[in-house]
Amino acid sequence: MSLKQIMRQELAPQLVALRKAKSLSLQDVALQTPLSMNMITLMEKGENLSFKHYLRLIKFYGKKLELKLADLD
Repeated sequence: MSLKQIMRQELAPQLVALRKAKSLSLQDVALQTPLSMNMITLMEKGENLSFKHYLRLIKFYGKKLELKLADLD
């Protein structure tokens, strides 16, 4: 699995949680961003889309992307 795949899989559920925490529908987000409902759905599933799209959505939610290293269990 590539680093991009891992990041998308980790990011996808967080994007869903952010949208729901703000009580926004897919349509709400699509109307307020340059992203389509279909593209947002694909990102929330962790699909292989350009990271510039992911970054637009992250910025819309007022967040930034950070990488962290964790101790092995």
